[in-house]
Amino acid sequence: MNNYLFALITEEDKLPYYVKGVGGLRNQDHIERPNGYTDYQWIHCVRGAGKLLIDNKEYIVHKNIGFLLFPGVPHEYYALEEPWETHWVTFDGEGVQLLMAALGFNSYEVLSFGDLKVLDNLINEIYLAASSKGLIMGYECSAKLYTLLIELRRHKMKEEEATGVSKLRQLEPVIKFIENNYSENPSIEEMAGTINASPQYLCRLFNKTFRMRPFVYMTLLRMQKAKELLIRERDATVGDIAEKTGYNDTSYFCSVFKKHEGVTPSEFRQLHRQS
Repeated sequence: MNNYLFALITEEDKLPYYVKGVGGLRNQDHIERPNGYTDYQWIHCVRGAGKLLIDNKEYIVHKNIGFLLFPGVPHEYYALEEPWETHWVTFDGEGVQLLMAALGFNSYEVLSFGDLKVLDNLINEIYLAASSKGLIMGYECSAKLYTLLIELRRHKMKEEEATGVSKLRQLEPVIKFIENNYSENPSIEEMAGTINASPQYLCRLFNKTFRMRPFVYMTLLRMQKAKELLIRERDATVGDIAEKTGYNDTSYFCSVFKKHEGVTPSEFRQLHRQS
């Protein structure tokens, strides 16, 4: 591919996320942007090799490697082995920032793939959709863009799983301890003791692995168990359920339950009442 186009975006076309430009260059130009670019960008290499300079770091970008750049992030990239062929898409939208946060992307990402066929096909489909100039062109481009971003997240998750297995295994005793003792109000020191670690280390490890603190995880587990008990044990009072899930104060239990579920324990039970 050695074609590119930039979409004409009207106010009606401004979906939560929309394509601004798409294409490919058989020999990528030297790009230097000390103030970053105005849009989000995904660029991947299909032939040759180049170098990306960003955040005081250097990345070699050869075949099957790509990078995601946020707006306003200073960067530079240039060819090392010509022709350095790249395919790319630029995008924006009011919903992109929230979507990026939900997908776990921040500032920039450099991702390595075994095969770029899926992403290359998606960029080609975006290009064809953008070329059509039809009435639903914007919707088709946005739908395919969303699929591309989900594919990036799916790949990143595989990388995270590969590096996170050891962390998860290290936390297995803590998880088991919480599951067996959530009704007894275990302390952070007791949790950390299961892996002979300090509370501070446990919190850092837990946050890196699950993106939450141990007590937040325990609260979510308590809410899960409370919902099961509310449905299964019809004769138990809300106070009984609170005590069984580690809450000595029924009013506090009800407030936590409503915060997480949007309804009170009694309302939840009523919603799941068998006819």
